[in-house]
Amino acid sequence: MGQLDNWTEEFLIDETFPIAKSDQEIVSLVNSGITLMRLASGNIHRTLGGKGNSNVALPTTGTLCHIDLGCIQLANERFYFASHCSLRRNYFSTKGVLVMNAEFYKNRRVSVRGHPGDGKFEVLTSELKLIQYLLASKRSESGNHLPHPDLKVRSTAQYEVSFPHQMRVYADGRLIGRSDEVEISVVSRAVKVVIA
Repeated sequence: MGQLDNWTEEFLIDETFPIAKSDQEIVSLVNSGITLMRLASGNIHRTLGGKGNSNVALPTTGTLCHIDLGCIQLANERFYFASHCSLRRNYFSTKGVLVMNAEFYKNRRVSVRGHPGDGKFEVLTSELKLIQYLLASKRSESGNHLPHPDLKVRSTAQYEVSFPHQMRVYADGRLIGRSDEVEISVVSRAVKVVIA
């Protein structure tokens, strides 16, 4: 984890900073040219230790974190994600791939080693049957779903995969397309976010 050197610093908060209230909003702000923002919610916010304190007065200082984004190459288009990319055959599927840039996915701690500033993703590949998926899903709320023989995890900065059939590709929960070949890479320290 040597790549985590100097990834945070104390920072004076300017109330005019744009606020991202979700992981999708982080990417929307970046796509509009904004690379410095406050976080109020989402998987990245939770992974970085953010609390849901929206009714508290704005503090004067916070922690500035340099975080990575994921870049998905899908056919001839590029899409970005802040927290996760999901590859699955159907809307609900127990088999597929989850590429994590954060520790949390919804209310679950699926990527115990997931860190948005380490220059790597955690790639979780699932071959679970339905009953095993339900059990692993419940255990993942606390991060106790691993090890499991039908769940494989690896850390990488780049991930390429091809499937025998079209897969749905989701970026931070939003369907961006379908493909049987997907390339995903890390855009290291692409964004600066402030956690108060």
